Amino acid sequence: MNYSMAGSALACLLLVACQNTPQIQTGENAEVIQGSLVRVDHSRTKLAYIDPSADFNKYTAILLTPLGVDNVEVIQPTNSYRTTRTPNWELTDADRLRLQKDFHEAMSKQLALQKTYPLVTAAGDDVLLISAKLTRIAPTAPKDDNRSRPAGRSKIVTEGAGKISVEVTFSDSETGEVLALAKDTRSGSSLWGLNNSITNAAQVRRVFTSWAMQIRAQLDRVHSQKIVE
Repeated sequence: MNYSMAGSALACLLLVACQNTPQIQTGENAEVIQGSLVRVDHSRTKLAYIDPSADFNKYTAILLTPLGVDNVEVIQPTNSYRTTRTPNWELTDADRLRLQKDFHEAMSKQLALQKTYPLVTAAGDDVLLISAKLTRIAPTAPKDDNRSRPAGRSKIVTEGAGKISVEVTFSDSETGEVLALAKDTRSGSSLWGLNNSITNAAQVRRVFTSWAMQIRAQLDRVHSQKIVE
């Protein structure tokens, strides 16, 4: 099997940070899913797979789908701020719309910086499809509303707002063939501070921006690589 520098570069895209050089598994024991996606080792992500034979250099534009928010697992807070009478933390329709808006704005802003991969609205033979979906959120405190935070408990201090998990796929926009897949989990902050709707939303935007920056930087790197055998 021939490997490309472009494939190796996009392997970094699948990583939150690289402690070691990311390596695509090879040999008979290589873990392969969906027929062609091979596991990437030395990743801090839970899962990272890539098609080593894919030519990512052919893609010069991006079609970005709305952030998937329909099937998000919510891990309920377990700290002392939650009681047996505290209602479950749930995503509302307004929450979902805000998450999609914030994610799209973060991606659009980062991709516009270098103008290497313009966002388009239709598929094409040179268009890479990026689809992300939230899979899990783990808030650190009850939701900031009147039902969840009764009088006297409105000011809550926690270590960050919680964790967000995402799954991202990179596909050919015309054929739908999945070229890479990754799962990642990040925290908005590790610092102690006020936990409310405003601070939590800011931390979510910060996480989205960090993902977008990582994707944009590695796409720029991929775009500058040439295929080698």
